[in-house]
Amino acid sequence: MPFIGRDWRSPGDQWVRTTEGWERMRLWRVKIFENLNQNAVARITRLALEDSHHTCEKSDITSRRQSYIFFNSGSTKEKLELTSLSEALVRLDMTGAARDINRANYVAKLMTLILEKRLPVLSGTSQKLVFNILESMVNEAIKTELNIGMMKDLLECAYDALQDGKHHHIGSQCLWSKHMETVNRLANKLSEYQMKERNKDGKLMLDDLPADCLRVIFSQISDHKDVMRAGQTSSTLNQVTEERSLWREMCLFHFNNRQILTFLPKQNDTIEIDWKNIYKRCYKRFGRKETFADMLAICTHCCSIHWKALGHPCVGDQMFTCKVLSPADFLSLFKL
Repeated sequence: MPFIGRDWRSPGDQWVRTTEGWERMRLWRVKIFENLNQNAVARITRLALEDSHHTCEKSDITSRRQSYIFFNSGSTKEKLELTSLSEALVRLDMTGAARDINRANYVAKLMTLILEKRLPVLSGTSQKLVFNILESMVNEAIKTELNIGMMKDLLECAYDALQDGKHHHIGSQCLWSKHMETVNRLANKLSEYQMKERNKDGKLMLDDLPADCLRVIFSQISDHKDVMRAGQTSSTLNQVTEERSLWREMCLFHFNNRQILTFLPKQNDTIEIDWKNIYKRCYKRFGRKETFADMLAICTHCCSIHWKALGHPCVGDQMFTCKVLSPADFLSLFKL
């Protein structure tokens, strides 16, 4: 006969019914805090400052918040509960991370891996969280006018994933149809968006910078498509983006020596190396190097998953060491 009740090793969860369905009480409380708008957060912070009579700035208090979760990969006699992907997405504030320019690329890569490989096998709660994060990313892209192309590719990936998992997904057909409606609505929202042209206000433009400054800027851009798009805007930028020295630096940044030597011709003083062509061939075979300003990491002492830039309150007394997690490594921690 199955045991129905609260075991001291595996306490039951309290559930609450919301507009989106039933959710765990503890995760719902965290999501309420994450969904507070900036005005509400500013008001709460101001009241806290008045009550405690602190003189520090509001940004100092809000920046102290650390998003982390203690990862439990196996069951013991003391604890049977395992860390789920849905709980990790909420505790790590993936919705807020999607609005952070330092963590947006990491979240985008994570969403791409989930949509391409794991969306049909996710629970209903995890599926709703994924599409909430996706909607937050699209709204932020429209608001800041950044990463519009990346959002279109991500929505296309989501549409393909919904079509592929239409007949063998976890969850109800109604929920799956709701995901499709969300993707179509966001796609229409992006298609109606038109980037505003900057008014001629007399201030400095990008093509007004010296050529040396432009070379440094373009060499720091990780995606070569952005470099090529910038070169199509004016003759000045096109001249800089077509320089062999710029593409040589991009080749050395994205690929190692063995990969470059695969397409590099034999050294000959009479031949000028076409570094742009070498970059395209290397990119086609080996792909682009993934670069992230901030990444997730797991503490080797307390097994706490956290954002590397924010840190976490380690339970140990000594200085903790962390292992950086790529998006693929983070997903491999969870048994789906």
